[in-house]
Amino acid sequence: MSIPKLEPLFKARSVAFIGASNDPAKWGFLMIKHIIDGGFRGTIYPVNPRESEILGLKVFSTIANLPETPDLAVIIVPPPAVPAVTTECVSKGIKAGIIITAGFAELGGEGNRLQKEITEIARSGSMIFVGPNCNGVMSPWNSQYIQFPSFFVPPGPVAVIAQSGNVMDSLARQVLIHGFGCSACIATGNEAVLHCEDYLEYLAEDPQTRVILSYIEGFKDGERFLAVAREVSKKKPIVMLKAGKTQAGARAAASHTAALAGSDAVFEAVCKQAGVIRARSLDEMLNIGLGFLRQPLPRGRGLGIVTAGGGWGVLAADACAELGFDVVQLPEETIAALDKILPAWWNRGNPVDLVAGAGVDSIFKAVELVMECPGVEALMFLSLMPAIRMGSFDAPQDKNIREAWGERMTESVALAMDEFNAMADKYNKPVVIATEYMWASHVEQAGITFKLGQHGAVCYHMPGDAARVLDAMVRYSEYIHG
Repeated sequence: MSIPKLEPLFKARSVAFIGASNDPAKWGFLMIKHIIDGGFRGTIYPVNPRESEILGLKVFSTIANLPETPDLAVIIVPPPAVPAVTTECVSKGIKAGIIITAGFAELGGEGNRLQKEITEIARSGSMIFVGPNCNGVMSPWNSQYIQFPSFFVPPGPVAVIAQSGNVMDSLARQVLIHGFGCSACIATGNEAVLHCEDYLEYLAEDPQTRVILSYIEGFKDGERFLAVAREVSKKKPIVMLKAGKTQAGARAAASHTAALAGSDAVFEAVCKQAGVIRARSLDEMLNIGLGFLRQPLPRGRGLGIVTAGGGWGVLAADACAELGFDVVQLPEETIAALDKILPAWWNRGNPVDLVAGAGVDSIFKAVELVMECPGVEALMFLSLMPAIRMGSFDAPQDKNIREAWGERMTESVALAMDEFNAMADKYNKPVVIATEYMWASHVEQAGITFKLGQHGAVCYHMPGDAARVLDAMVRYSEYIHG
């Protein structure tokens, strides 16, 4: 599949909606409303033989009556009507489509026959399409939101490929909540014509995409996936979650997108050969993907841990050791230098337990001393609170005062992260942080998470989360550097 063929999916100048509706409860209405609300700058052609106007747009009775050949067709008609509509698109010369309609191979029987028919029709006219049985494509850099939900993730560096529409929506929304943006989000559905590998090839060449998150239920061509993923991984990381590894999950995948789940052991081996980072959950996939955006890749597994709480330090040491990290023994000269800036009762080891009494400047100096150790190739910092230049953490109870205090505190957290990220850049070693915000309300915590993303940063909830992100970064570094 040549990459230029996929351009209309993400950079359309005109879009036809076949099955457009004036009924606010129908997808044919919502899809048009959302592309309008998202700020699409191109031309929109609703197609419906029984309407004259939808959302202020002129409606055309047939595809043949359109005044031009649109770049992209969105098909939202009942399954039996899809073959005829696809034929009309081919006759009009439309080269790309998104088939939203469900009721095809995922149902077997007649649905399977219908899917084969529309695939053959499209291929006869050199037409590509996403789906069927999908809920759209978001292309934020083109202000092109062909989607069911009414949120609009901003432009950014994260791409999402998902066989499930609600997984695509969930990941895109979480990227937004974390203060980042997306380059493209594709709900691939049944993958009748375009497969996961086609989108990977396209995104590998997309300058706006820096990391690819992918949810997959099964592959049409495992050998091609291996070949494509191996090359794409050399250019940018692929973080993938594969569902259907149990019998129950495999049955669900077959009825969801007609996917053949395949052997989990084989998929694991393919990931290792292709440099694909396999995630265990959606949360972990998001954590790892965001981690790749800001931090330099580690060149090994030598790890320094600096913690403001002893228990978290122990948990981090366990989690990292289990993943194969070397929690290095600090050299005597580093211990001596730390003795000069930390309270006399610090633990004199790695993890470095800051204990109560260390000032902010001393904390950053301690982190730098650990980063300077030649055996330390990555650093984990636990609990941001003592590293924040905030003054008092005694949260005011008056609502008006609390709001201003919360804003100062949020900004202070972001500035502390800027200092850590500057240190990562200086030493070309990743600094991964896990923290609780003991002083923050749940609303303030959400604000901090978003603010950090605006600064290109992310903090993880627990030590184990941070450890798995570091492990993914090391594995990808090993693939890239051999």
